[in-house]
Amino acid sequence: MRRDRRGSALIVVLCVLALLGGITADLARAARLEVALVENTRARAVGRYAAESGVVMEAADITALLISHSAPGERVAAFRELARRAAGAGDVDLGGATFAVTVADLNARIDLNQSEAETLTGLFRQFTSDREAEIIAASVQRKPLERVGELVLLPGVSDALALAVAPYVTVWGDPTININSAPEPVLAALPGVGEAAARAIVTRRAAGEVFTRATPEQPPPNASVTFAAAPPAAVVATEPDHLLIIARGWATGSPLTHEIQAVFAISGMQLLLEVWQERDL
Repeated sequence: MRRDRRGSALIVVLCVLALLGGITADLARAARLEVALVENTRARAVGRYAAESGVVMEAADITALLISHSAPGERVAAFRELARRAAGAGDVDLGGATFAVTVADLNARIDLNQSEAETLTGLFRQFTSDREAEIIAASVQRKPLERVGELVLLPGVSDALALAVAPYVTVWGDPTININSAPEPVLAALPGVGEAAARAIVTRRAAGEVFTRATPEQPPPNASVTFAAAPPAAVVATEPDHLLIIARGWATGSPLTHEIQAVFAISGMQLLLEVWQERDL
């Protein structure tokens, strides 16, 4: 009888120990999850402030550029240098955090919400049929888009077409196109320009030429530009008036990244914030 009691007591003790072990394991798992949550929250916060630092730094550099380059030719050349520098810039170490910044000239893109139907049609017909281009352009004008990604929701726009057009469009700019930065498909979409003239403009820019007038007059004999009709002066400019700064920040050693997209309008020698969007990556 005594032996049975001892056996029962031993079983009870073992059960209690097993139960305590399970509770301990659960507490350890909960503690690890809580620590991971705290670390992720900290990494997100560090990443956000790193990205914000990138926007502030780049905005300060652009403001300094605007102040120090007042002549049209000087400012155009300075914007080109800014674009080259941004394209080749590496990560910036803040000590415990890192950020990377890029700058986009939004006037090198066609604004889907503010451009004329003729310009929109001129862009889309480079990637689809004339009839489909007209339908898509009409759809865009009937329903303004909040994001470029909404293109795929329009009739006649496939994923492939939206992907092909995306580098040349925006919803954060204005109707003005920068002749010194716009790529060939954007220039070719403008009324009266066409593919041949657009190609000639890009060739001249690649050779180092800077346009100080909205219409490239008096071209050199070996790179002439002939327009079917003069582009409207209100549509073409020689420098940007809207810039997009994209900054990504992350804590050192963390895979979690925070991105900020900030759109600034250029007014004289100042930058005016128009759009600020953030997301975790």
